Amino acid sequence: MQKPATRNAAALVFIAVTQLLLLAIALFRLVQTRESALGADACLGCQSATLVQHEAGIWAAIWLLLFLLSLQARTLKVFSTTALWALLLILVADVMVLQQFGLRLYLPDVLTYGQQPRFIVEYLQELGWWLWLPLSVTIVALPWIVLRFTRRHLVTGAARAGLLSMCGLSLLLYALPDRAASPLPWTYQNLIEANWPSGADARFSNAYLQQLQDDPPATGSAVSCSAGLGRGGDVIIVAIESLSWYHSALLLPNSLEATPNLDRLAAANSWWERFLANGFTTDHGLIAMLAGQLPVPAVNRYRSLDVFEGYAGDWRALPRRLAEDGYYSAFITSGDLGFLGKGDWLRSLGFDHVEGHDQPEYEGAKRYSFAAVSDDLLYGRVLNWLQDDRPDDRPIAAFVETVTTHPPFIDPVSGVANETAAFRFADRALADFVQALEARDYFQNGLLVIASDQRALTPIRQNELAAFGLQTGARLPLVMLGDRLPAGGRLARARVSGAADQRERVHAAALRARLPGPGVRPQTVPPGGASRGGQHPHQAGRPLRRTAAERGYPI
Repeated sequence: MQKPATRNAAALVFIAVTQLLLLAIALFRLVQTRESALGADACLGCQSATLVQHEAGIWAAIWLLLFLLSLQARTLKVFSTTALWALLLILVADVMVLQQFGLRLYLPDVLTYGQQPRFIVEYLQELGWWLWLPLSVTIVALPWIVLRFTRRHLVTGAARAGLLSMCGLSLLLYALPDRAASPLPWTYQNLIEANWPSGADARFSNAYLQQLQDDPPATGSAVSCSAGLGRGGDVIIVAIESLSWYHSALLLPNSLEATPNLDRLAAANSWWERFLANGFTTDHGLIAMLAGQLPVPAVNRYRSLDVFEGYAGDWRALPRRLAEDGYYSAFITSGDLGFLGKGDWLRSLGFDHVEGHDQPEYEGAKRYSFAAVSDDLLYGRVLNWLQDDRPDDRPIAAFVETVTTHPPFIDPVSGVANETAAFRFADRALADFVQALEARDYFQNGLLVIASDQRALTPIRQNELAAFGLQTGARLPLVMLGDRLPAGGRLARARVSGAADQRERVHAAALRARLPGPGVRPQTVPPGGASRGGQHPHQAGRPLRRTAAERGYPI
């Protein structure tokens, strides 16, 4: 039987260590938040104090649960133990999600992605032991330690008074006014505050909606329609997972500089410096580029368990618009189409062909995130599809979605998580794909669009913020390759500074290159036709693989 003085001393040590651990979690979150240029307040002390103040609200709940547990009442023990374990678990999960994706742990995301736990487990397996260790300690060891210590040392009156005192002090700290304000409140809010309803799902009043109908605000732009180029031929759109400007040296030298081949292709063709994402996740990018809709936060949009809810295919969908001109559309990815119901949604958009990770050509290949093979094998499959499986009597529009550069950025060569190495691998695979298309004379009558689904879920860099300002989180690379777009005979080498977003530019690229109306014959490249200033491997007089007329396209 321990003496009261010994128990009280042990309780004091427990309280001090617990508070230090809670403070360490808060400071780790502060460090992760400040890695992003948008999350770093100019006043470190102000931001630190405000974050700690808000975190103190969670601390008060933890101290209260420990007090209830110290009472040793059977009716309270199960409740307080379960609640304490859950609270500590989500605190650890919150900082881990922030470290991996630059986002907080939001309940809608937990419910959405929790429907398919296999993908979460696979992701954790790719990260390795260092992530499993804190999770295992939190899930298994911590509850046992707390229960055992509480039963032995926190049952004295002094210990309970200490727990209540810490609860009260935490509440007082939480009640203090903020020392910093931020347009991104999630950077300092505690987890409960960050998940609290923000008003984004509140419906507008009928009176306000009627006012908008009666007196619509000026849009600042006029609707304009331009004629297609009447060129015929195929269109391939490649969406490189998480491709961002800081991976390239075109606009941001001295960043990662992980895409030298893409930079070279861009410089020899056309690239957009103000191509803007319509969202911040892959599903947002696909909704914009494929469904032709803006993934705006409609009522309950972010609380839906179906990320594609409300964006079923209609006349705006790219496959349906291209089908009007006789195009056969295909969506080819190496990822699992069962994730979030992507495959069913793609088919609702009108794609004629949809394939993913279960393509027989991938049998026996090493798998990565979302059961995907590496990008080089994906591009090889696209080339085989173009050679063997595409219809010969129709032009095609193929959308290719890569996966290799999805977090945690596993490099297929080394097998370790390394963002620079993963993007360099993807860059080489893309260059090989382009070279293979050139060898098939694809570009004399075809268009290749290289885009991105979203800016990578990594911290905003200071040079990005200096170069792009408030557009930093939306600016994406966009490159187009093709010999015969404008009247000059080839796609002009150009650095396009005009702004365009995913929905507008990707649709415009595909639709303006599509087949002309009835009675107009698609143009063909004559022998000795245009090349890219000596950089194109096609020689004068080299025949096309198959002209539009030889394919039997409608004219």
